[in-house]
Amino acid sequence: MKLVINQRYINSRKKIAQVATLGSLGILALGLVYAFKHDTNSVLFSYIALILGFVLSQVGMYFTSRFARTPRIDEVFTKVFEKLRHEYSFFVYSAPLPMLLTGPCGIWVILPITANGLISYENGKWKQKGGNFLLKTLGQEGIGNPTREAEVNQAELTAYLKSKGFTDENLPTIKPVLVVVMKTTQLGDVSGSPVPVINLAELKRHIRRVDRDGCVKPLDQDQREKLNATLLDHAKGKAIVTEDETTADKSE
Repeated sequence: MKLVINQRYINSRKKIAQVATLGSLGILALGLVYAFKHDTNSVLFSYIALILGFVLSQVGMYFTSRFARTPRIDEVFTKVFEKLRHEYSFFVYSAPLPMLLTGPCGIWVILPITANGLISYENGKWKQKGGNFLLKTLGQEGIGNPTREAEVNQAELTAYLKSKGFTDENLPTIKPVLVVVMKTTQLGDVSGSPVPVINLAELKRHIRRVDRDGCVKPLDQDQREKLNATLLDHAKGKAIVTEDETTADKSE
C-alpha cells in the first residue's frame, strides 16, 4: 500500500488547534476579570469575551480532535491498510476529500463515524441513543447525517474527476463506506442504510472481498496510475508520498 499524505496541511491544522485553544482560555480569563467589575462597560466586555472564548474553544476542540490527538483518525486507518497489496494507495488530505483509498476496483471514500452510544438507521433516518449529552449538544459526538455526507462527498469527487477529463465511460467506481472507529460505539439495526456501515476491525476484509468478488469496472495499472496522478494533482505538490515497506497480507 502506498501512503500519500499532505503533512503540511496536518501541521497547519495542529497550529490552529493550539492557537484557538490557548486563545479561548486567555479570552475567557479576561472575561472573568471584567465580570468582577461592576460598571456597565465591563459587564458588556465580559459577555463579549465569554462568547468569543466559547466560539474559539469550539474551533479548538474541532481541530484538536481531528489533527492534534494521537493517534489521529487517519493514522488509525493507515495502520489498518498498511498490509494491503501494492495496487492500493491511501490519500490523506492530499485529494479532493480528506481520506480516499484507490485500488484495483476504483475508489473507496472513507467516512469515519466517531459518535458514541447506540447507532441505528430506521425509516430513512439515523438515530443515536446514549453517548455524552454535553458533547452531543456541542456538536462533538452527534451522528449527524452520514448518508447525506456520503452523497455530497461522492458528488464532489465525481465533479473533480470530470473536471480533469474523466467521462461517464471511464469514471472509476466510487464506493463510500461508513466506518465505526470508536470502541464506545455500538451498532443497532443499520441494514437499511444505503451506505455500508463497517466496524474498523472488519474494514480491510470488507474492502478486499468487494474488490475481488464484486468488481464491475476493474482498473488496470495504467488506469490506476492515471487516477492516482489526477488525485495527487489536487495537492499541488504539497503531499508527501511514502511507500509502505510491510509485506502485503494475502490472508483473507
